Amino acid sequence: MTHLIAILLLVVGLAVLIIGADALVRGAAQLAKHMGLSPFAIGVTVVAFGTSAPELFASVGAALQGQTEMAIGNVVGSNIANIALILGIGGMLMPIAIHRRVRMSEIPIMVILTIITMVLLFDLMLSRLEGVGLIVGLIMYVIYIIKTHKEDIEHGLDDAVGAIKPVWIDLLYIVLGCVGLGVGARVLVIGATDLAQAVGISAGIIATTIVAFGTSVPELAATIRAAAAKQADMAVGNIVGSNVFNLLSVLGVTALVKPLNLDPAMNWHIWIMLAVALLLMIWAIVRPVIAKGFGVLFLLVYLGYVILSYAEIPALS
Repeated sequence: MTHLIAILLLVVGLAVLIIGADALVRGAAQLAKHMGLSPFAIGVTVVAFGTSAPELFASVGAALQGQTEMAIGNVVGSNIANIALILGIGGMLMPIAIHRRVRMSEIPIMVILTIITMVLLFDLMLSRLEGVGLIVGLIMYVIYIIKTHKEDIEHGLDDAVGAIKPVWIDLLYIVLGCVGLGVGARVLVIGATDLAQAVGISAGIIATTIVAFGTSVPELAATIRAAAAKQADMAVGNIVGSNVFNLLSVLGVTALVKPLNLDPAMNWHIWIMLAVALLLMIWAIVRPVIAKGFGVLFLLVYLGYVILSYAEIPALS
C-alpha cells in the first residue's frame, strides 16, 4: 500500500467517524428522554459501548492473528488517550463540569477496575476464566449505572434534543452511528498501521499509540459533539464508560476468544494507564471542572507518554 493511499484512508476514516459519532450522540440523547435516564447514564452505556466497538474489533482481530501484545496494547493505549488526550482537548475547547456523583462514584469505580485489571495482569497473562470474570463485572456495572442514574443528575435534555421523535428513529440513529464508528475506525486503523509499518515501527508501539489513537477517535468525536451540545455529563460519561468497557468487555471478550499473554515491556504502559486515571480522580475532587488548565496538563502528559514510547528507553522497557 502506498503512502498516499494510507493517508487517504486516514482522512476517509476520520470523516466517517465524525459522522457516526454525531448520529450516535443524537440518538442517545433522544433515547435518554424516552427512557428517563440521565445523560451520564446514556453516555456511560450506549455511547461508551458504541465508541468502544473499534477497540473490541481491533483487539479480537489482533488476538486471532496471534498478536496478543497488540490486543492488550490497544486497550491500554486507548484508556490513556481517552483521559489524557481526549478530555485534555475537550477541556481546551470548553469547560466541562463534573457532577458530584460522577466525581465521588463513577470515576473512583473506573480507577478501582483499572487496579483490578493490573492485578490480573501481574502474571503476564489473562486467562479465559479471568475473561469471564471481567464480563460478569461489566454486566454488574451496567446494572448499577442504570439503577443509580434513572433520573437526570444535572439537567434535562430539552435544549439539546428539541422535539421528541419516535423511538425507532432514535434506535436507527444509534445503530447507524455505531456502524459508522466501527467502519470508520477500521479504515482509519488500517491506514495508520500500514503507514507506521512502512517506516519500521514495532507492533507494540503501533498498538499503544497509532492503533490506540485511531480507535479512540470515536471517543474524541463523541466527546466534542456532546460538549458542544452542552451535555457535560454525556461527555464525561462517554470517557469513563469507554475506559470501563475497554477493561471489562474488550479484554474480557478477547480473552475468551484467545487467552492473552503480556509482554513484560508493556508493564510501564499499564502503570501510565493507572497514573492518568488517578490524576483525573484527584483533579475531579479538587476542581470539579475540566477546563484549560486540565487540558494543558493532560496534553503535556500524553505528549510525554508518546515521546517515551518512541524513545524506547531501556529503563522503562
